[in-house]
Amino acid sequence: MTSSDTGLSAASSTHDSCWDRARRSHLGVACVVAYTLFTDMLTYGAILPVLPTMIIQRLKGDSSMVGFLFGCYAFGLLVATPVFAILSDKYQNRRIPMMGGSFGLVISTLSFAAADSYPLLVIARVAQGVAGGASWTIGLGMLADVFPTHRLGVVMGTVLTAHTVGFAIGPAMGGFLFEYAGYPAPFLCCALFAAINFVLILWVAEPDHGKNNAAKKDTTKGYHADVSEDSPLLLQKTVTCEQQERITMLGLCKNWKIMCCVLCTAVSASVFSGVEPALPVYLEKSYGASASTVGLIFVSMVIPAFLAPVIGFLSDKMGRDVISASGMLLMAIASPLVALPYPTVYMIVPSLMVFGFSSPLTLTPILPEMGEVVDSLGGEAYAQVYALYNMAYSAGMFLGPNCAGLIMTYAGFKTLMFTFGAALFICTPVMMDWKLVWRVLTRRNN
Repeated sequence: MTSSDTGLSAASSTHDSCWDRARRSHLGVACVVAYTLFTDMLTYGAILPVLPTMIIQRLKGDSSMVGFLFGCYAFGLLVATPVFAILSDKYQNRRIPMMGGSFGLVISTLSFAAADSYPLLVIARVAQGVAGGASWTIGLGMLADVFPTHRLGVVMGTVLTAHTVGFAIGPAMGGFLFEYAGYPAPFLCCALFAAINFVLILWVAEPDHGKNNAAKKDTTKGYHADVSEDSPLLLQKTVTCEQQERITMLGLCKNWKIMCCVLCTAVSASVFSGVEPALPVYLEKSYGASASTVGLIFVSMVIPAFLAPVIGFLSDKMGRDVISASGMLLMAIASPLVALPYPTVYMIVPSLMVFGFSSPLTLTPILPEMGEVVDSLGGEAYAQVYALYNMAYSAGMFLGPNCAGLIMTYAGFKTLMFTFGAALFICTPVMMDWKLVWRVLTRRNN
């Protein structure tokens, strides 16, 4: 072999190694997961100003039909999430389920463009939810695979910013394309984004589960090493049980902290998703707002969610339960403010911004909190714990729009928002760690 051939071979191997490092890098994984969540929420958001107009004006439906159609997404998400999670953790594979979800999103989005009846819209919406189950559950599990637990708050807060960008662009883009380019245009555009997402998932490398789990176990061993013969017997038994028991989804459901996170996620998701089908109908009837105007107003509700990385950082430093409980309380206060009558449609924007800020304030700390609980139990069940989060969120997304549709039909928008506020006030104390509060108070008294 000549020296020139050797040089070319070395250059080629260097090029391949850089390409491989990019595919396996933490940044590469985070970027692909971020784009996956962006695409999912772009598609989800683009539909918001389109479907209510389509159902009420073209199909001569009512608010309850709008609410049911929005809830069908959550039904598909709820059914698909545990299946994807259990199979992903069992076979230690993230890419294939995500590729299937991305391909399903392309098909379901194109189905929206072709649908001309309510049953076809329902089928397409359920299929979209099934695709979303893979994106969310497996994507979050992939992040937990490659990033250490103490950094998950910041990482997930940053990645969820992409989700926020998608939800911010989606309604405005959907309303604009629907009004000026026709009904199929928003869905064709979103299908293109989903196709690009499929290629990116195909590009990224599967995380090295054995290596990552070993690293996490080494961290856990540091904790176990502190347990000696002089340690309390109860602590030794607890550590032994944690080492021996295999984590299952049923076992996670028996954990009090996990169930607190699940309840708060379900309630917050019910309220936020309940507003999504109700607000366009309310704005159109009360202010005569067009689809593009509704889309722009939805953007104002999403803009505060760009603070998710800051919220993730603060939750890591100040305590996740305090931040989440504060978010639920803020959402409870903001909900009735959205329903107040305003002279013009744009004066509702400040109230919506406060309402929108309360959602990431509540939900951003919950994801790393659940991941930390799993890590304390030994790891290797991240997809399953995030499946519980997705199931709680999807249950809320199913109940919220359906309840909102019924309340809107029989009692109006104001009653709906006051009902949401009351439910949030009742559930806020669940998220607080009252044992910690009691210890702090007694320590101050002493």
